Formats: sequence, structure tokens, C-alpha cells
Amino acid sequence: MPKISILTVVSAGMLVACANHSFAQAPFKPPEVTSASDIPFPIQSIADGVVVVDASLDDKGAITGTSVVRDVPSLTSPAMSAIRTWKFSPAMRLGKSEPSTMRVAVVFRPRSYLAAAPSFTPIPSVGDPNLVGQRYIPPGVVSVTYPQYPINAAATGTVVIQVRAGKSSAVQHLKVVRDLPPFTQFALSGANKWRFQAATLDGKPVASDLAIAFVFPPLPANN
Repeated sequence: MPKISILTVVSAGMLVACANHSFAQAPFKPPEVTSASDIPFPIQSIADGVVVVDASLDDKGAITGTSVVRDVPSLTSPAMSAIRTWKFSPAMRLGKSEPSTMRVAVVFRPRSYLAAAPSFTPIPSVGDPNLVGQRYIPPGVVSVTYPQYPINAAATGTVVIQVRAGKSSAVQHLKVVRDLPPFTQFALSGANKWRFQAATLDGKPVASDLAIAFVFPPLPANN
């Protein structure tokens, strides 16, 4: 029977230890929005502001439920209806997909060039009491910025931006999911000024993705 040297045993042990360490340190990939539809601004509504919705996703990225985190009467319903038609990719942990939650903020911009931005109360990063054993908690929203309205814009509609919020809560990356020139550049500028409270995984801060839909309504004729 061949002899096994001490060096071989030690080397093998180190390899196993390194493999286990790498496995334990495998990155968490948050869920993402892959496609998004338009969100209509209710014609008869005089409201504006930010609706925030959490979409619960299964390990395939399909929506299993939605919950309203911030409600704006007359605007929440069209936001929810549209979000339920969106497509998502699931969260990944240790190389495997898993159920998670995607936070979506829908910004209904005021119907005026000069209107003051609606007030906004920060939304903390807290778990859903209805979800037992929730490991991933979406990012909180500390402050928002409403985009400017492009002068002489003829179209109306929705721009959807995916924002990567880092562990320090600052914006790391912006990705256009739904493009609508000339509004897209104004949406990107606005989203870049948002500030967040970092998402957590098992109680520790992690980078996360949040979708922001900017709904640009038709302006009154006197603007």
C-alpha cells in the first residue's frame, strides 16, 4: 500500500479549506428586472408622488405576489397592474437561483414644469412581517429626486431605470430597462441623485438592485 506523505495530507487539507472558504464567500446576485411595460398616468388623477411596491419572486423570477410599501391613492392601482406584467430574473446565491424580492419605485412626475416636488418620507430597509425566514431585505429609499421635463416634448410615457445600490447605499450603476427618448436622459439624471439604505442579506449589507419607473404625464396646455 503506497505511503501518503504528511505534505500531501497537509496540501489536500489546505485545498479543501480554500474550496470551503470560496464557497462560503460566493457572491449574492440580486434579482433584476429584464423587461418593463409602460405605466399610464391616470387622466383624471390630480395626484403625483412615488408609489413603492415589493414584488415577490420565485426561483424562476416569476411574480408570486406584490405588496404596497408606499401608497398614493389613484396612482397605486395602475402601477401595480403594470408591474405584474414585467419580467424578472431571480436572485442567485451560491450559484443557485432562489426566491427573493424586487423593490420597484414608480415616480409619477408632477404635471407642471415649475411645480414643487411632492414631499417624500424615507422608506427604511425592513423585512416583510408576512414572510417567515426572509433572508434578503430590499434597500430602503432615503431620498428621491424628480426628473426635469424636456421642453417641447411631444410624447408621454414611462422610462424604467435599474439602479445598483452598493453596500454604502450610494448609486453604483444605472441601467436603462425601458428607453423613451427624450425622457431617458432626464430619468437617468434624476435616478443618479437618489439615496438609499443598503439592502441586507442575513443581516449584513449587500449590493442590490432596485427598479425606478419614471412616469412622464402630458403637461397642461398653459405650460
